[in-house]
Amino acid sequence: MSMTSRFPCPRCGADVSADWTHCASCGQPQSERDDPPEAWIGRTVDGKYAIESVLGVGGMGMVFQARRMMVGDTVALKVLFPRFLESPLQRRLFAAEAVASARLTHPHVVHVFDADRDADGVAYLAMEVLVGRTFREVLKDEAPMQAAPLIPVMVQVCRGLEAAHEAHVIHRDLKPDNIFMQAQPDGTTRVKLVDFGIAAMLDADAHDEARKLLGTLRYMSPEQCRGEAIDARSDLYSLGVIMYEALTRRRATGKTLSAVIHDAVQPPNLVLPNDQQIPHALEDLVLRLLAKDPAERPPSARAVGDALEAILTGLSAPRAPAPATPTQPVDSTPLSKSFLWVGLALAILLGVVAGILWGQLGEP
Repeated sequence: MSMTSRFPCPRCGADVSADWTHCASCGQPQSERDDPPEAWIGRTVDGKYAIESVLGVGGMGMVFQARRMMVGDTVALKVLFPRFLESPLQRRLFAAEAVASARLTHPHVVHVFDADRDADGVAYLAMEVLVGRTFREVLKDEAPMQAAPLIPVMVQVCRGLEAAHEAHVIHRDLKPDNIFMQAQPDGTTRVKLVDFGIAAMLDADAHDEARKLLGTLRYMSPEQCRGEAIDARSDLYSLGVIMYEALTRRRATGKTLSAVIHDAVQPPNLVLPNDQQIPHALEDLVLRLLAKDPAERPPSARAVGDALEAILTGLSAPRAPAPATPTQPVDSTPLSKSFLWVGLALAILLGVVAGILWGQLGEP
């Protein structure tokens, strides 16, 4: 994961500094009971992981670069904020992330290979280290994006969501910060979904947790904002918000909970920059993803991915040349007949003139 001195607020997603106390956008406080991330450098977790540096801070915990002592390789170690250990709900959510991650083995989902709680009560997840940048960083540099570079990224996001949903896992906090992009040796980009920290199982015993208002406000579906039970289509709404922002560099929703719910009553119209062209099929897909009613959204992440691939194929397909205007054969008959009549008239005229002249010459 990339090093950064600023992190997203766990409530609204706005940038906050590493030493933040309150978010300037929404007022979210940082608990004074938590040690700052830098204080963890040099510590050993569970006798297995030596923390070396800070990689990032999320809504539920901190992510460090750590050395796996028995093997000597480098891992990304996610440590739950100590204050969350006091909450049975947060402990269950952290355990759910471990279970969810274990159920997800997919090229577009970060690989988690260890999860536990040590003797000191520190809950952690050990996962692969990702080198690259988040989609949030990409948007800061490149938004508004053209359809051609955006669609391949979103297709990979859909394939990761498809795997999660088939494993009965909802991400619940899909946002640009949780979409990680890795440059590949062949010049392509591999996308991985990260931070299933508030993922909710679709099993019956998880429905109470699914109603909790957890996630990043800016990307929440209307049903999630109301604290209602959600399903995989809630993630699709979040995907629509991300695509809207990528295409327009504008927020799809307001900054407050009431504004988010109000804005979701009617999907926003796509307002295009003067130099931006969004294919009609892509515009229609984004608006469907932003539908207030989950039943009006596409049925699955697979369907969205397939639709995006079809749109991309249409963009890259060579345009067929315009059909040539058929050339009508020239009908020589009317022209020949015209010359015939002109010749006949000319002969008659010459005959008349000759007759007149002959008559004049024959007079005494």
